[in-house]
Amino acid sequence: MRWFIAVSMMALFLCVGMAEPSAAQGAGPEAVIRTFSDRLLESMKGGAKLGFKGRAEKMRPAVADAYDMASMTKSTLGTAATKLAPEDAAKLAEAYSNFSVATYAAQFNEWSGERFEVGEQRPSAGGAVVVPSWLVPKNGDPTQIDYVMRQDQGQWRIVDVLFEGTVSQVAVRRSEFGSIFRSKGLGGLIDILEKQTAALDR
Repeated sequence: MRWFIAVSMMALFLCVGMAEPSAAQGAGPEAVIRTFSDRLLESMKGGAKLGFKGRAEKMRPAVADAYDMASMTKSTLGTAATKLAPEDAAKLAEAYSNFSVATYAAQFNEWSGERFEVGEQRPSAGGAVVVPSWLVPKNGDPTQIDYVMRQDQGQWRIVDVLFEGTVSQVAVRRSEFGSIFRSKGLGGLIDILEKQTAALDR
């Protein structure tokens, strides 16, 4: 399943900042990724029986537990993020959240014998770690998905995703959504995210 090439840079920005503390509080980086992968696999296995909305409801808390949305939003918009009023930042976080949940529900919509494998963490710059993982299909080559993680208030959270170990999701987002923000402003960016979210629920 090579879906990730098409959608990996259009997903995974969930509203972690609004999430309640979870049972995974204090878990190590590898444990966080294993838990997230297990919950994603459970959603995939639900497939058509769950439907789009059912899969979305399963993935919303799963991604909220694993991702640091505040950090990812700042990294995506760069210096522009520091100029947003708190209420505007919250609106953007909500739009990212809805879009990302919808993307997971739409793209991970079935299970055909795939499994996730999680490797050993390795140190990265600035106190971060990288946890490698692979989506292994029943037949064919695995897709590598590496998670860059930092510790926030005692919990390890994802701050970037590297497709095939090199393509940074945050960097691609910065190029794509940064240009929309500069040309259309916050309202324009949120409007585009909302339209893309609605288009996924088909």
